[in-house]
Amino acid sequence: MTNRSLTQEELDDAKRLRKLWGERKEQLHLSQVKAAKELGYNSQSAVSQFINGKVPINVQTAAKFAKLLKTNIEDISPRFGKLLTQPIPSSLDGFVAPTTGVLGGVNTDACLAWFAWSEEFCASINVAPQHLKLVKIEDDSFKEYPAGTIFLVDDSRQATPVDGIYLLQQADKIIARRVTLGDDVVLSSGKQKQHVSRDTFALLRILGKVVCVFSPVSK
Repeated sequence: MTNRSLTQEELDDAKRLRKLWGERKEQLHLSQVKAAKELGYNSQSAVSQFINGKVPINVQTAAKFAKLLKTNIEDISPRFGKLLTQPIPSSLDGFVAPTTGVLGGVNTDACLAWFAWSEEFCASINVAPQHLKLVKIEDDSFKEYPAGTIFLVDDSRQATPVDGIYLLQQADKIIARRVTLGDDVVLSSGKQKQHVSRDTFALLRILGKVVCVFSPVSK
Protein backbone atom coordinates (compact mmCIF):
# COMPACT_ATOMS: atom_id res chain seq x y z
CA MET A 1 0.00 0.00 0.00
CA THR A 2 3.06 2.25 0.50
CA ASN A 3 6.78 1.91 -0.08
CA ARG A 4 7.98 4.83 2.05
CA SER A 5 9.13 4.87 5.64
CA LEU A 6 6.45 5.97 8.11
CA THR A 7 6.92 9.19 10.06
CA GLN A 8 7.21 9.09 13.83
CA GLU A 9 3.63 10.40 14.12
CA GLU A 10 2.39 7.59 11.89
CA LEU A 11 4.33 5.02 13.91
CA ASP A 12 2.82 6.43 17.11
CA ASP A 13 -0.68 6.09 15.59
CA ALA A 14 0.04 2.44 14.80
CA LYS A 15 1.34 1.85 18.31
CA ARG A 16 -1.85 3.25 19.85
CA LEU A 17 -3.98 1.21 17.46
CA ARG A 18 -2.01 -1.95 18.27
CA LYS A 19 -2.50 -1.37 22.01
CA LEU A 20 -6.25 -0.80 21.60
CA TRP A 21 -6.54 -3.87 19.39
CA GLY A 22 -4.78 -6.00 21.99
CA GLU A 23 -7.00 -4.67 24.78
CA ARG A 24 -10.34 -4.99 22.99
CA LYS A 25 -10.23 -7.78 20.41
CA GLU A 26 -11.31 -10.52 22.84
CA GLN A 27 -13.99 -8.40 24.51
CA LEU A 28 -15.44 -7.51 21.08
CA HIS A 29 -14.90 -11.03 19.70
CA LEU A 30 -12.72 -9.76 16.87
CA SER A 31 -10.22 -11.55 14.68
CA GLN A 32 -8.24 -9.92 11.89
CA VAL A 33 -10.36 -11.81 9.38
CA LYS A 34 -13.59 -10.53 10.95
CA ALA A 35 -12.16 -7.01 11.28
CA ALA A 36 -11.15 -6.95 7.62
CA LYS A 37 -14.70 -7.87 6.60
CA GLU A 38 -16.28 -5.21 8.84
CA LEU A 39 -13.78 -2.56 7.74
CA GLY A 40 -14.30 -3.32 4.05
CA TYR A 41 -10.84 -4.73 3.27
CA ASN A 42 -10.27 -7.72 0.98
CA SER A 43 -8.02 -9.61 3.38
CA GLN A 44 -6.73 -9.66 6.92
CA SER A 45 -3.29 -8.56 5.69
CA ALA A 46 -4.55 -4.98 5.39
CA VAL A 47 -5.61 -5.01 9.05
CA SER A 48 -2.26 -6.50 10.06
CA GLN A 49 -0.31 -3.85 8.12
CA PHE A 50 -2.16 -1.00 9.84
CA ILE A 51 -1.81 -2.54 13.31
CA ASN A 52 1.89 -3.29 12.84
CA GLY A 53 2.83 0.07 11.36
CA LYS A 54 3.62 -1.16 7.87
CA VAL A 55 1.32 1.39 6.18
CA PRO A 56 0.18 4.81 7.47
CA ILE A 57 -3.26 5.33 9.01
CA ASN A 58 -5.24 8.14 7.36
CA VAL A 59 -8.32 9.79 8.79
CA GLN A 60 -10.76 7.38 7.18
CA THR A 61 -8.84 4.35 8.44
CA ALA A 62 -8.63 5.80 11.94
CA ALA A 63 -12.37 6.54 11.91
CA LYS A 64 -13.17 2.99 10.78
CA PHE A 65 -11.00 1.42 13.48
CA ALA A 66 -12.40 3.80 16.12
CA LYS A 67 -15.92 2.67 15.26
CA LEU A 68 -14.88 -1.01 15.18
CA LEU A 69 -13.10 -0.81 18.55
CA LYS A 70 -15.81 1.39 20.10
CA THR A 71 -13.44 4.22 20.95
CA ASN A 72 -12.73 7.82 19.90
CA ILE A 73 -10.61 8.69 16.90
CA GLU A 74 -8.33 10.73 19.18
CA ASP A 75 -7.42 7.54 21.05
CA ILE A 76 -5.83 6.29 17.83
CA SER A 77 -4.55 9.54 16.34
CA PRO A 78 -4.73 12.75 18.45
CA ARG A 79 -3.47 14.83 15.50
CA PHE A 80 -6.69 14.23 13.59
CA GLY A 81 -8.63 15.88 16.37
CA LYS A 82 -6.40 18.96 16.14
CA LEU A 83 -7.31 19.53 12.51
CA LEU A 84 -10.92 18.45 12.25
CA THR A 85 -13.41 21.08 13.36
CA GLN A 86 -16.33 18.63 13.38
CA PRO A 87 -16.59 15.05 14.66
CA ILE A 88 -15.89 12.29 12.17
CA PRO A 89 -19.30 10.99 11.02
CA SER A 90 -20.23 7.44 11.99
CA SER A 91 -20.62 6.73 8.27
CA LEU A 92 -17.97 8.00 5.85
CA ASP A 93 -20.24 7.73 2.82
CA GLY A 94 -20.05 11.01 0.93
CA PHE A 95 -16.68 11.96 2.40
CA VAL A 96 -13.43 12.21 0.46
CA ALA A 97 -9.78 12.00 1.52
CA PRO A 98 -7.03 13.50 -0.67
CA THR A 99 -4.36 11.74 -2.67
CA THR A 100 -1.10 11.64 -0.76
CA GLY A 101 2.46 12.22 -1.94
CA VAL A 102 1.84 14.15 -5.15
CA LEU A 103 0.95 17.75 -5.95
CA GLY A 104 0.74 18.81 -9.57
CA GLY A 105 2.95 15.88 -10.52
CA VAL A 106 5.63 16.86 -7.97
CA ASN A 107 6.44 14.22 -5.37
CA THR A 108 6.45 15.74 -1.90
CA ASP A 109 6.11 14.46 1.64
CA ALA A 110 4.30 17.74 2.41
CA CYS A 111 1.07 16.34 0.96
CA LEU A 112 -1.07 14.95 3.72
CA ALA A 113 -3.72 12.26 3.81
CA TRP A 114 -5.16 12.71 7.29
CA PHE A 115 -8.18 14.88 6.56
CA ALA A 116 -11.62 14.35 5.10
CA TRP A 117 -14.27 16.66 3.69
CA SER A 118 -17.75 16.18 2.37
CA GLU A 119 -18.64 16.06 -1.29
CA GLU A 120 -21.16 18.82 -0.48
CA PHE A 121 -18.24 21.04 0.57
CA CYS A 122 -16.39 20.25 -2.67
CA ALA A 123 -19.48 21.25 -4.64
CA SER A 124 -19.83 24.49 -2.67
CA ILE A 125 -16.36 25.65 -3.75
CA ASN A 126 -16.78 24.18 -7.25
CA VAL A 127 -13.68 21.98 -7.04
CA ALA A 128 -13.68 18.29 -7.94
CA PRO A 129 -12.62 16.16 -4.93
CA GLN A 130 -9.63 14.67 -6.73
CA HIS A 131 -8.17 18.17 -7.17
CA LEU A 132 -8.16 19.04 -3.45
CA LYS A 133 -4.88 18.49 -1.62
CA LEU A 134 -3.68 19.38 1.86
CA VAL A 135 -0.13 20.69 1.87
CA LYS A 136 2.01 21.70 4.84
CA ILE A 137 4.57 24.36 3.91
CA GLU A 138 7.72 24.08 6.02
CA ASP A 139 9.39 26.94 4.13
CA ASP A 140 9.22 30.19 6.14
CA SER A 141 9.63 32.55 3.16
CA PHE A 142 5.88 33.29 2.92
CA LYS A 143 5.64 36.00 5.56
CA GLU A 144 1.84 36.01 5.81
CA TYR A 145 1.83 32.62 7.54
CA PRO A 146 4.44 30.79 9.65
CA ALA A 147 6.19 27.60 8.62
CA GLY A 148 4.00 24.58 9.27
CA THR A 149 0.82 26.23 8.03
CA ILE A 150 -1.60 23.88 6.26
CA PHE A 151 -3.03 24.97 2.90
CA LEU A 152 -6.05 23.36 1.23
CA VAL A 153 -5.11 23.54 -2.45
CA ASP A 154 -6.94 23.15 -5.75
CA ASP A 155 -4.29 21.55 -7.96
CA SER A 156 -6.29 21.70 -11.19
CA ARG A 157 -4.65 23.68 -13.99
CA GLN A 158 -5.21 27.44 -13.63
CA ALA A 159 -5.79 28.47 -17.26
CA THR A 160 -6.64 32.06 -16.25
CA PRO A 161 -5.09 32.88 -12.86
CA VAL A 162 -6.95 35.29 -10.59
CA ASP A 163 -5.80 37.17 -7.51
CA GLY A 164 -5.07 34.87 -4.60
CA ILE A 165 -2.46 32.68 -2.92
CA TYR A 166 -0.75 30.12 -5.11
CA LEU A 167 1.74 27.34 -4.52
CA LEU A 168 4.71 27.42 -6.88
CA GLN A 169 7.58 25.06 -7.53
CA GLN A 170 10.97 26.64 -6.83
CA ALA A 171 13.84 24.27 -7.54
CA ASP A 172 13.10 21.18 -5.42
CA LYS A 173 10.67 22.75 -2.96
CA ILE A 174 7.17 24.21 -2.85
CA ILE A 175 6.66 27.85 -1.87
CA ALA A 176 3.58 30.01 -1.33
CA ARG A 177 3.10 33.48 -2.80
CA ARG A 178 0.23 35.93 -3.03
CA VAL A 179 -0.49 36.79 -6.67
CA THR A 180 -1.95 40.15 -7.68
CA LEU A 181 -2.70 40.77 -11.35
CA GLY A 182 -2.39 44.16 -13.04
CA ASP A 183 -0.41 45.42 -16.01
CA ASP A 184 2.21 43.03 -14.66
CA VAL A 185 2.02 40.35 -11.98
CA VAL A 186 3.02 41.01 -8.39
CA LEU A 187 4.27 38.08 -6.31
CA SER A 188 4.26 39.08 -2.66
CA SER A 189 5.39 37.64 0.62
CA GLY A 190 4.51 40.00 3.44
CA LYS A 191 6.01 43.39 2.53
CA GLN A 192 8.34 41.89 -0.06
CA LYS A 193 7.04 42.27 -3.62
CA GLN A 194 8.38 40.96 -6.91
CA HIS A 195 7.05 42.34 -10.21
CA VAL A 196 7.16 40.02 -13.21
CA SER A 197 5.67 40.28 -16.67
CA ARG A 198 2.64 38.20 -17.54
CA ASP A 199 4.78 36.26 -20.02
CA THR A 200 7.31 35.44 -17.28
CA PHE A 201 4.52 34.51 -14.89
CA ALA A 202 3.11 32.11 -17.48
CA LEU A 203 6.42 30.23 -17.42
CA LEU A 204 6.32 29.65 -13.66
CA ARG A 205 5.35 26.21 -12.40
CA ILE A 206 2.01 26.81 -10.68
CA LEU A 207 1.09 23.80 -8.53
CA GLY A 208 -2.28 25.00 -7.31
CA LYS A 209 -4.42 27.78 -5.88
CA VAL A 210 -5.03 27.95 -2.14
CA VAL A 211 -8.71 27.47 -1.23
CA CYS A 212 -8.37 28.00 2.52
CA VAL A 213 -5.74 28.06 5.26
CA PHE A 214 -5.46 26.12 8.52
CA SER A 215 -3.33 26.87 11.56
CA PRO A 216 0.14 25.36 11.85
CA VAL A 217 0.33 21.89 13.37
CA SER A 218 2.79 21.40 16.20
CA LYS A 219 5.42 18.78 15.65
